[in-house]
Amino acid sequence: MAERSRLSARELDELAAQKRPQSFADGQFVQHRGDPGDAFWAVVDGHVAVGRYAEDGGFTLFAVLAAGDLFGELAFFTGVPRQVDAIASGDARLIAIDRPLLRRMMAADVGWAELLLRSLSRQLAGALDLIDAERRLSTVDRLAQLLGVMAQDSATGDIVRATQQQLADLMGVSRVTLGAALGELARRGLVERGYRHIRLCGSLSPRG
Repeated sequence: MAERSRLSARELDELAAQKRPQSFADGQFVQHRGDPGDAFWAVVDGHVAVGRYAEDGGFTLFAVLAAGDLFGELAFFTGVPRQVDAIASGDARLIAIDRPLLRRMMAADVGWAELLLRSLSRQLAGALDLIDAERRLSTVDRLAQLLGVMAQDSATGDIVRATQQQLADLMGVSRVTLGAALGELARRGLVERGYRHIRLCGSLSPRG
């Protein structure tokens, strides 16, 4: 089994004991593209949509993050401006991890450094896999791969919490095309659709 790259409930509690979580309402920006990266974020609860707004107002979704997920590490560690916009999808609570807090956590447990490296490595591997899939796979197979990546390391291991529109935006296809591909996966018995979530079944599930 792959090493996890998501914070456990215990680790989230440890963070919350060090710094009070910030609350964000549905649709509120957590960060804007171009902001300085003086901290990165841990999702305590709720969901955060990460992507980019274009000049015409269109939004390209990259990921929907849930409790335990980290984001913003690239800007934090490299000093480059934020590369993505992040918006609360529903009410959410997050902790901003700045350098003093990170140093305290790493001094108490070196496992924090290992977890951050795994998180960054997994993001890179996922991005490379999706680029490769874009070139050679069908829409159905691309969706199957995307769902597998999104479900990996999740709290339940087989649930993707995203709407069909969010998945369509993430893949760069229409909602009709996404719906047809999702329907094909359901016909094959690989997914079950629910309200704002998809459960992975059989060989598609990371636990399968």
